[in-house]
Amino acid sequence: MAPFARAELEQIGRKMLCNEYFGASLGRKSFMTEYTKVTANASESDVKSGDPCSLDDLKDSVPGPASPGQAEDRRSIRTKRMLSEAFAQLLEERGFDGFSVGDLAERADINRATFYSHYRDMSGMLHTFEEEILTSLMSLKPKIQAVSLAELFEFAQTGIPPSVTIEVFDLLREHGSLLRVLLSPKGDAVFQAHMRDRLCADLVRSVLARKYTENPTALTEYYISYYASAMVGLIHHWLALGMPESSQEMACIMLSIMMLKPGEPIELMGKACNE
Repeated sequence: MAPFARAELEQIGRKMLCNEYFGASLGRKSFMTEYTKVTANASESDVKSGDPCSLDDLKDSVPGPASPGQAEDRRSIRTKRMLSEAFAQLLEERGFDGFSVGDLAERADINRATFYSHYRDMSGMLHTFEEEILTSLMSLKPKIQAVSLAELFEFAQTGIPPSVTIEVFDLLREHGSLLRVLLSPKGDAVFQAHMRDRLCADLVRSVLARKYTENPTALTEYYISYYASAMVGLIHHWLALGMPESSQEMACIMLSIMMLKPGEPIELMGKACNE
């Protein structure tokens, strides 16, 4: 009996057979044709000895025929993800004016026509990416504004941050590769201002007593601006390091810094943050 070599599986896209997008775009009939050719003389044990997916796993991983709209949506999502990753790489390497649509298409392994089917130009694409990031982050604004002083006092005692602060860093991580560049010196100053004024300033306001947010003085506005700008720096530093801390650890770090009084030891607050 011929061995079921991994190389043979790779010939028909083994690495993608357990992926829903591939299964939907290839189609069950086409997949099973190739599957039968390669596995005709293979046994279940042959597969399992060389790969964690069994024959049945591979067959079951391919969904039924997708509708044209579903397949198109998946292709579109995949294309946009590839463009986002390629754009972040080139932006970091060359700056926004240092590469063309052709360079971007080549790095993303697509053709120029595919790019223009999604975006008018690179400025339009950048604007779309930035708005998607800001929209997802600003969806948390009601939760941020609802954070109470009681929750912050609890954090100071226990080290358990309000859940929305963890959600913020979860979303930042999700967009991490592009955000790292957008917040860098090679990034977009307008976007950085939006991050500061539309997200970070709200986070700062959430730790202030109501009297400071309802009738802010000039000093209060300076306070908010100062800490919001510092928060953008904190986020970029975390992204530039490769996001080594978890979202919960970053929430602890951010709140501990914001609640630190002059002269106090620079350390995390609460028992949970120090475990």
